Amino acid sequence: MKIYSERFFIKYLFSNRGICLGVDLKDRSYLFLICTRGIILRKRNRGDRVVEDLDYEIDRIYNTIAGKEEGMKK
Repeated sequence: MKIYSERFFIKYLFSNRGICLGVDLKDRSYLFLICTRGIILRKRNRGDRVVEDLDYEIDRIYNTIAGKEEGMKK
């Protein structure tokens, strides 16, 4: 089950796999993700569509964000 809203400056996604919150400000966005695999809080580019592009799937969002961070560390 997934419940989400993209209407307001605070966007949310609730699913059986976790919770994802997004906050859009004038010049930046923040993504807060809580799931069984961990917790992520990241500053994102304004207009970033990672959640929408990954079809609102919590595990895919986590993998993408965590994978990009691992790639940056190398």
